[in-house]
Amino acid sequence: MASKFTYVTKECLFCDSTDAANHPVVYNKSYKDEDLNAEAFEARKVTKHAHNEMVRCLKTGLLFSRQILDDASLNELYKGSEIHFNDLVDYIKNDYWKPISKYVPGWTKKKAMDIGCSTGFFLEVLKDNGYEEVYGVEPGEEPKKIARADIRDNIHTGFYGPGLYPKDYFDLITCFQTLDHLSDPLGMLKTIYENVKPGGNVYMIMHNTDALQAKILGEKSPIIDVEHIYLFNKKNLPMLCQKAGFKVVSVFDITSGYPFSYWLRMAPLPLKKMWIGLFKATGMYNKIVPMKAGNMGIILQK
Repeated sequence: MASKFTYVTKECLFCDSTDAANHPVVYNKSYKDEDLNAEAFEARKVTKHAHNEMVRCLKTGLLFSRQILDDASLNELYKGSEIHFNDLVDYIKNDYWKPISKYVPGWTKKKAMDIGCSTGFFLEVLKDNGYEEVYGVEPGEEPKKIARADIRDNIHTGFYGPGLYPKDYFDLITCFQTLDHLSDPLGMLKTIYENVKPGGNVYMIMHNTDALQAKILGEKSPIIDVEHIYLFNKKNLPMLCQKAGFKVVSVFDITSGYPFSYWLRMAPLPLKKMWIGLFKATGMYNKIVPMKAGNMGIILQK
């Protein structure tokens, strides 16, 4: 049966050619096209371990999907995705704000923009901490509808790209768990460089392929997913940002503080219902458990 999707081949972001000798296959494609739908592209879902064929660059450690859906197919799937993490928003706000809270007092706080802003929850944090104007870009149609009223009109429904905002316009651009979803992350970084003011900053968070959970779980790690096209570590992410023209200020681990129930839900455990019952009985189920779960942050300057 012919596929309803169109696929394109992706190349290594660092090498002149994606030869098999230096880019061996790590994981084979694990899904059938007829099983792929918008649910697979929803944030913080429990992964069904659907992923493309993935290869690793032996020179840089870059892990990436070799054959991916074309942009038209990806756009349609993301557009139909829904929000399922509203109960976690306050925890996420706190985790994302902490790493830059010590920098922000010394930064200009006029215009900020968040790429892949979802409901605009981090725009709320920025506005509540002194940013005069906040803007967001979000491909999903549902999130804007439930964004806070004073932010909603400044959220653009669609994809971030060249020409959307003026050159040298923002003092801060943020981007959380988005770069690894893009078919052209270097192109987006170059556009960000254009949009941020000289001396302005960029703050991003994404998965780290060298994190302990990623190494232990391997193919069963939640980061090995059809959504993720390019996956980075603390060495190759700064390399890519420097290729776009940025100065790297800091690269660091992110500590996430969520209820134990969330960690349990996301973990690829057998007999999960039994574990849930056990931890509810012990009173652990709703306790907040801070953990370095495999995310990294980076702060850049133009």
